[in-house]
Amino acid sequence: MAQIVKKSNRLNSQIKKLYLEWLFYGGLAAVCVALLEVTQMFSFVGIQLIFLKILDSINNYRILKVGLGGEKKVFELINHLPKGYKILTDVKIVNGRKSSQIDFVIIGRNGIFIMEAKNMRGTIRGKENDKVLKKIKIGKSGDKYASDVYNPILQILGHKKGFDAFLASKGHSYRAIPILYFSGEGSIEVESEKVKIIDEPVLVIDYIKRHNQDNISDFVQNKIIEDLLEKAEK
Repeated sequence: MAQIVKKSNRLNSQIKKLYLEWLFYGGLAAVCVALLEVTQMFSFVGIQLIFLKILDSINNYRILKVGLGGEKKVFELINHLPKGYKILTDVKIVNGRKSSQIDFVIIGRNGIFIMEAKNMRGTIRGKENDKVLKKIKIGKSGDKYASDVYNPILQILGHKKGFDAFLASKGHSYRAIPILYFSGEGSIEVESEKVKIIDEPVLVIDYIKRHNQDNISDFVQNKIIEDLLEKAEK
């Protein structure tokens, strides 16, 4: 099995923050109810605003839970890579004023892979360079409906740009290989020459193992990991 070098999850942290929000707004709502008889109008408006905020937090919680479930499945998947691969999760790269939060960085003798995992339902359609793509979903009644989503291909290409700049700044000549993986029931009907798009679990492992353009020594692998961990601590 692969070696886990850094395992963290920003989604868990965000969910914990939502719990604290619920406690805060729940207490605030209780105060407003207690003051309702004294300052009727203010308390009524305050309760309405708090209720809307709690509803928004619940919606965010549901979205985060879906994302967290997807990332856990992907982590379990890539953890089955052969011995010799190293895995880092939630790697933050700062490039000037821009920053990238990469779901998974996988480092092995045959390459450095950065992977974004998308756990969503529906089919994404559009063109590789479109900023916004269409997500088509089918409701319980069988009706189709569409919504706009930010192009995940452009997202991971942005991550790659920042990651490659980071590697170059540390004197490394290697470049990241971007992978966009759709878990769950989601799929993407967009062709890309720049990003490997995968929607079958077994193909993730197969693609990483078959890549043979690089030959990175153990020393260089460990140096890259050291640089990434040093960056994460700052």
